[in-house]
Amino acid sequence: MSSFKSPNPTRRALILGALALGGCGFSPVYGTHGNGGVLRNTLDVETPATREGFRLRARVEDRLGRAADPQYRLQVTLEIGATPIAITTQQDTTRYNLPGVANWALMGANDDTPLATGRVDTFTAYSAAGTTVATTEAEGDARDRLAVALADLIITRLMIAAQGL
Repeated sequence: MSSFKSPNPTRRALILGALALGGCGFSPVYGTHGNGGVLRNTLDVETPATREGFRLRARVEDRLGRAADPQYRLQVTLEIGATPIAITTQQDTTRYNLPGVANWALMGANDDTPLATGRVDTFTAYSAAGTTVATTEAEGDARDRLAVALADLIITRLMIAAQGL
């Protein structure tokens, strides 16, 4: 039995949130009149020739499409470190933190003047407690996750920047 006086609090929050967003002129980025469509299938992505650069470029192309005739160019540089965060009493490292920073610049396809620039950062970690093969695979997986996370952060900033394009 449902009562108006005691509705589901989650449902009430969702409805109130939707009404608040509708009242402030919110429109979805990928909606009919959203700004995200400006960059769809129009972006040439330039990344470092590394495993992380490849994964970052692939993620951007998965989300925004691959441009046959690019109108914009996205240049990305990556800085990835490795920090031991768990060390045993025998001085063996069992866990590493991988902080990553991506500096990006959006330009016209034939122009070197930046239309938008930014810097995003995040981190991931992996366990080094297993065999050499397991540790190597864990590190590679962590680097892939880091590149995808950085790509997602860049895409979020690009959607904001797309308002001015």
